[in-house]
Amino acid sequence: MPTSTHPTIDTVQAEYFNSVTYRDPLHPAVSAYADPKIEYIQKHMPIEGKILDVGCGNGIFTLRLARKGANVIGLDFSQLLLSQNPHPELTRGDATALPFADGAFECVFEANVLHHMQDREAVIREMARTSRRYVVLLEPNRYNPLMFGLSLVVREEIGVLKSSLTRLRAELSRSGLRTLAHSTTGMISQNNTPLALVPWLKRFDREIWWGEYIVLIAEKAPVPPAVS
Repeated sequence: MPTSTHPTIDTVQAEYFNSVTYRDPLHPAVSAYADPKIEYIQKHMPIEGKILDVGCGNGIFTLRLARKGANVIGLDFSQLLLSQNPHPELTRGDATALPFADGAFECVFEANVLHHMQDREAVIREMARTSRRYVVLLEPNRYNPLMFGLSLVVREEIGVLKSSLTRLRAELSRSGLRTLAHSTTGMISQNNTPLALVPWLKRFDREIWWGEYIVLIAEKAPVPPAVS
């Protein structure tokens, strides 16, 4: 039987992330995108202890979590992006097989990873396994017109079509996690929003169902006491 010459989505994604160029983590538009998400997370859970940043890329959230006082380790499979991440504690690895022990982190965080993965729930299960308590997801919202359009024209972003609050909450639940808080918000993209538009777009840093991004904070369900 002939082997298909078409690359799998994993191959496509690997090629993309080994050639992509991102804005600096401290670029003003990046700050306008990321800082409100960090503030929202901090309202609902402490940013402290050991935190794993899965798919850390060039450090947009790695640096911000560390600046809040957490002991952060960043993980990514792209050596190119890791080389652009200024955080000192980084490792190369696979989000579907995290190289850490069960419960190694107080919180396991990811931003814009799941919609690039074939097996999204494998990533969430690994995040839950390596977390003692919290799991945080930050993903695009398929109901945002800009994100929906992007997913149709950029093949690496096609996974956005599967990215919705309802689906993400169900995936968390199937991985033994309960959602503590969630928000659909924002109209600023870290790499695509022109800096001149940032002051005007900041007005959308609030709860809007068609916002660009979904933020979910989940907690591991407590283990029931053993019956004697």
